[in-house]
Amino acid sequence: MVSLCDIEIGQEAEISNFLDTSIKCNSQRFGMFEGGKVKCIAKPGPVIVEISRQVVAIGKNLAGKIFVEVCEN
Repeated sequence: MVSLCDIEIGQEAEISNFLDTSIKCNSQRFGMFEGGKVKCIAKPGPVIVEISRQVVAIGKNLAGKIFVEVCEN
C-alpha cells in the first residue's frame, strides 16, 4: 500500500484507505471511495487523476493521506 502521491504517471490503482474520516467524506464528493479505481494522468505539482472519466487535481498534501494499492496490468 502506498499513498496516492507515490504512484507513477499512467499507473492505475485501487483506493484502499483514507487517513481520516473528513478526508474520506470530502473525497467522496469527487467519486473517490474505498475500492474505487483511479489512474494517474500527470503530476506537475498536484496529482491529477482520472476517476470514472472525470479528471480531478489533488494537492500533494491531501494525496499523501489517501492510500492505494497499485493495480498490475
